[in-house]
Amino acid sequence: MAPTTFNQSAEVNRDRGNGSDLLRDCRAMPDLLECVVRREPLVADGKSGSRLERCWLENGSVVIVKHSDVAHDWIMQATSDDGRIVRLWDEGLFEQLETSIEHGLLDVRRTLTGSVVVMKDLSASLFSEGAHLRLAHERVLAAAAEIHRRFTEQAFSGLCPLRDLYAFLSPVVCARFAEEHEVPRLALAGWERFHDIAPDDVAAAIGSIHADPASLADALLARQTTLVHGDLKLANLGADAHRVVILDWGTLTAWAPPAVDFAWYVAINAAALGGDHDRLLYDVRSAAGDHDETARGLALLGALAQLGWEKALGATSDDIGTRQREEIGLDWWIAQARRSLNQWSP
Repeated sequence: MAPTTFNQSAEVNRDRGNGSDLLRDCRAMPDLLECVVRREPLVADGKSGSRLERCWLENGSVVIVKHSDVAHDWIMQATSDDGRIVRLWDEGLFEQLETSIEHGLLDVRRTLTGSVVVMKDLSASLFSEGAHLRLAHERVLAAAAEIHRRFTEQAFSGLCPLRDLYAFLSPVVCARFAEEHEVPRLALAGWERFHDIAPDDVAAAIGSIHADPASLADALLARQTTLVHGDLKLANLGADAHRVVILDWGTLTAWAPPAVDFAWYVAINAAALGGDHDRLLYDVRSAAGDHDETARGLALLGALAQLGWEKALGATSDDIGTRQREEIGLDWWIAQARRSLNQWSP
């Protein structure tokens, strides 16, 4: 297949003075990928089905190329994503981010069945382990809060429907993809375990959200909303001396209260951050600078509906240390869910 044509000049215009000299010797060329002299598959933490390559250019620079194809990416299929990142790029989202936030994108183009994204190689700045995230934890929260404040009044088209954000890890959706993909397969096993060990009232509420995720989405959309990244997990984050790195925009990027981003951040990164959930929630409240406890409670309930399967697997792990830590974590999430259910029920 012929390579997708990329707008080489976009890198010059959209880098926004962040110090990158990448591709300076290739700017006269009409196709960025014509500069590639060597490429190799890149093994990454993402398990959606997208394909990554590290590519070396004629001038010695290195870029990462991500090929997202709806035929192979189960999260794209589950969230009706036909190339969401392309619309965000074309509508100028990344030009408007603060220079203190590094998105890494050099160019984005639509293909027949998805997108091809060219990125800077930011591997040296990415968090490879939880200790690195702990050191920059408050900076990451501040960067997310800045994004939320920046886009409260600017809508983007074709974002991930919030109901899909709360459905893509549910049993009924994961059953569609479990045969070919590891995460849906683990989630199915985890949800069975969750319903075995969670209290009946919480298990029933999570089951109701899975059956009708629009009910929770509608309750959240009635609160103050903004643009949320959707997947602030360790593998998508990093930092250097001047910038916070936030990668992998598009598929899960949605319109929602800021609490949706923060609740997912706590749920998916708690173990890497040390597992003190009350402290993490305090840090989130400090970074968010708002007092919408209703949205926060709903978002925490939603995060359990997304990742309760993972908590249940951890709480029943064969590893004693993991089991003890995750049992405490699951108890915390159940308590948060019950607080939310006192105010709202699916």
